[in-house]
Amino acid sequence: MISEIVESVFRNLPTGRSRSHRVPACRHNRTGTIYCLLVRMLAVLAFAMGMQTSAHAAACTNTSGLPNAISYPGTVAVSSNLLPGDTIPGTVRTFSMSGTCTIGWGGPMTIQVGSSIVACTRDGGSTEVMPGVYTTGVSGVGMRLRNSSGTPIVNGSGQACFSSIAQIGAGGSYNFYGTLELVRISGPILNGSVMNNAAWAFGVYNTNGLLNDDSIDASQIYPAGAITLKSIACTPTFPAVVQLPTINQGALSAGSAGATAFAIGLRCDTGAQVGISLDAAAGLSVIDANNGILSVQTGGGGGVGVQIVDQRQVPVRLQSRVDMGTISANVQNSFPFMARYIRLGTVTAGAVSSAMTFTFDYQ
Repeated sequence: MISEIVESVFRNLPTGRSRSHRVPACRHNRTGTIYCLLVRMLAVLAFAMGMQTSAHAAACTNTSGLPNAISYPGTVAVSSNLLPGDTIPGTVRTFSMSGTCTIGWGGPMTIQVGSSIVACTRDGGSTEVMPGVYTTGVSGVGMRLRNSSGTPIVNGSGQACFSSIAQIGAGGSYNFYGTLELVRISGPILNGSVMNNAAWAFGVYNTNGLLNDDSIDASQIYPAGAITLKSIACTPTFPAVVQLPTINQGALSAGSAGATAFAIGLRCDTGAQVGISLDAAAGLSVIDANNGILSVQTGGGGGVGVQIVDQRQVPVRLQSRVDMGTISANVQNSFPFMARYIRLGTVTAGAVSSAMTFTFDYQ
């Protein structure tokens, strides 16, 4: 059997040691005067070039992935049942960046292997309202940045932030990814609110060096365009248990058997474009996301998984948004699926049980 549960989820020039340049006294003839002036000029030029070289050594240039205009739909509907800290479904976006910084001479404010790459909010008024969640300028909606391990970035407010997301590697190289998501925070969401200032900039901590040629505009990620927000109230319906039939081991010789239909219903007070994401429930795993295969509880039948398919018995991709079309206000909708056994290896007899979560998003 298989059961379903709902799951609502950022140069300083190093202080150089100056050398005194002894310039010969000028001779009182034309040639000597010219010689004196040339020596003075060369001394000044040498000093200026030394400063420029030090500044250039702190540069990180040609970062792949920056700047990055992150695409969102024009309208994002926020479910009224989300709690502060919950991710607004359908708003998680992945970003990545790579490049090389010039390793410095070794001072405390120069770039070194192991230096922290930080992410800082661009908007000077953005504040961290709960660990890893920052305001966006829109009532009721915040944002959260996560590193490649899924850990939220904390202490990221403004240019004085300390919010490590990655580190400088060998030879000054870096290559990392993360996610940006919108989050429900306290406060009412006013229909028609527009969010357009949720930008993050990336640089190397304690150097004032930005990741893309020291340009803050070229070193940021930000939502593309303006996102219009609206509130929506929805009620899902779903069976607590989908009972798959008892089958003989031989029935799986063709690969799958026991397809059983079930439906997930949805009713909303506002029309919306709806998407759904399916995933394994806690304690279980996704064996093959592309082919919709979930693991089963241990201690029962072996060599099998549970596969989620559509009405035509085409596998439903897991851990990814599936567009379910447009729904009208105050109309009960039903989205049909099927679950079936699928052979993964040598089949052994026993009870089979699995579970999945589903998450709706609205636009």
